[in-house]
Amino acid sequence: MQRGDSPWSIAQKFGLEPETILWSNDALNASAGSLKIGDRLIILPVDGVLHIVEEGDTLETLENIHGTPTQGIIEYPGNSFDLTQPPQLIAGQQIIIPNGTSPILWSEAQAPIAAQTGLGRGYSSDVPNLGSGYFIWPVNTYSLSQEYWSGHPGLDVVTDFRQPIFASDSGTVIFSGWDATGYGNFIVIDHGNGFKTTYGHNEANLVAAGQTVVKGQQIAESGNTGNSTGNHIDFRILLNGAFVNPLGYLP
Repeated sequence: MQRGDSPWSIAQKFGLEPETILWSNDALNASAGSLKIGDRLIILPVDGVLHIVEEGDTLETLENIHGTPTQGIIEYPGNSFDLTQPPQLIAGQQIIIPNGTSPILWSEAQAPIAAQTGLGRGYSSDVPNLGSGYFIWPVNTYSLSQEYWSGHPGLDVVTDFRQPIFASDSGTVIFSGWDATGYGNFIVIDHGNGFKTTYGHNEANLVAAGQTVVKGQQIAESGNTGNSTGNHIDFRILLNGAFVNPLGYLP
């Protein structure tokens, strides 16, 4: 892991899906946002899962868990099975499951409590409907270091240190403070029409809970706080409490 890396950017580099990066590194499976600079990762040569054999595992077990037919597992060259002998699994053995999937649910994909309720240093009163439903980018110039995917239901937008961050639509700030789950200095705006937007990893928040903001108003300065590998903003849109892909709502 180097500065600015994410599961998505690493996957792009190797022509893989970002889920494959996490499904090949057990220590990271609890959270797609747990990668840190200096971490060493296993990179599979194909999309799928790296399965560590446990006592009692059979090829049929692997097929049931990961969805790849037994024959596909046996015949995958990276597994080095002797095709002239009945396949044997040994506890601790690493098996590549080509095109397999994992039942892991990313903790990163859960909406932070602040985004759901406005608890903590937040605001819990009813908010007026101020949103237009049409959003702008939260920064003036941008490039993406991570797009929307199952382990990261938002956009990571590369920024300069202390680059201005703007409200994507008008609304009421329901949280502005430190988020201990990894977002660092974090802002949540409730637009009053079913939409909320979140802004994470800020160097400084410039608005307070309960404050009304208008679309395009500066609300923060970008930074690298919380669980982050470089200056950027983690920007997300929720509709009725569920994450949606911001690229479907941004111009």
